[in-house]
This record gives sequence, structure tokens and C-alpha cells, in this order.
Amino acid sequence: MKTITKLRILYPIWTVISIYSLLIAPTLASETTLFKVGQLGQIVVQLFQIVVALLLYKFFEKTDKTQAFLLALFGIMGVPFSMLAILFPDAVHLAEVFWGLWLIPMGTLVIKSNMFPKVVGYGLYAGSLGYLGATTFFFLTGSVPGYIEAFTFGELLWVVWITFMGAKEPKEQMA
Repeated sequence: MKTITKLRILYPIWTVISIYSLLIAPTLASETTLFKVGQLGQIVVQLFQIVVALLLYKFFEKTDKTQAFLLALFGIMGVPFSMLAILFPDAVHLAEVFWGLWLIPMGTLVIKSNMFPKVVGYGLYAGSLGYLGATTFFFLTGSVPGYIEAFTFGELLWVVWITFMGAKEPKEQMA
């Protein structure tokens, strides 16, 4: 199975589990079973994160091996902090550093590859600002303004594009 096909299958599953485990399950703390399912979902999401980071490395390695390596490295480095956030919720702000950092090489690769619209790459840069800004605001002020978190929706553009549109075949370079 092609790498892009695997990504098109994994991204929507990963996104749905993420939304449930990060946004819905924590509001169900009084419903112990549903809350625990949400925590389990967070673990599954992090396992998907590792697989997706490695698949993205494989997918983009011919575009720019260094940027693809950074993408995989930052994508995997956030996993331990995300897992820690299951027990210590403020640790999510440490994970956000790596969530933001992994979107920078991803945006660069999306733009350089010419397999996606450039606006998707710029959306990833905006998403990076959202995560890094959220971390900065949290550690400086103890809270994160909604307008900073709104930047993270730039990453959603990537998820929607990769899921529904996939990637164009790269054009042969003119000699």
C-alpha cells in the first residue's frame, strides 16, 4: 500500500480519536468509564503519532531528507510529554512545543514538494504559531487566549486536504 494511502486512512481515525479523547472525554469526569476510555484514546493517539511521523518521513524524504528527519524527530519527541499529560494535564504545554515544531518542517515540505497547494503549507506554519504561542502564553500568564489557539486550525487544513484530496503526483524536474 502506498504511503499516501496509509496516511489518508490514518489521519481521519487519528483525528476522531483525538477530538474525543482531548475535548469530549475530559468533560465526562463524573462518568468514570467514559473518562477512562478517553484516557486510553489519548494513548492510542500517541501511538498513531509515532506511525504518522514515520510515514510522513518516508513520504517526504525525497523532497528534503533533512526537513523530513526534523518532521519525524519533533513528531516523535512530543509523544512522551503528551503521554505525561494524561496524568499531569499541564504537561500538554510541553507537548505543544513539539507539536508546533513539527509543523514547521511539515509546512516547508508541503510547499517544496509541489504536491499540495502552498496555502496548506502556510496553514501549517500558522498552526505552528498557535501551538508555540499557546505554550508561551501559558508559561508567561497562566492562560492561553482563544485567538492564539485559533491559529492551530491551520493544521486542520492539512488534515482535511490529505484525507479528502491526497497528493498530486510530483512533476518531473526539467533538466
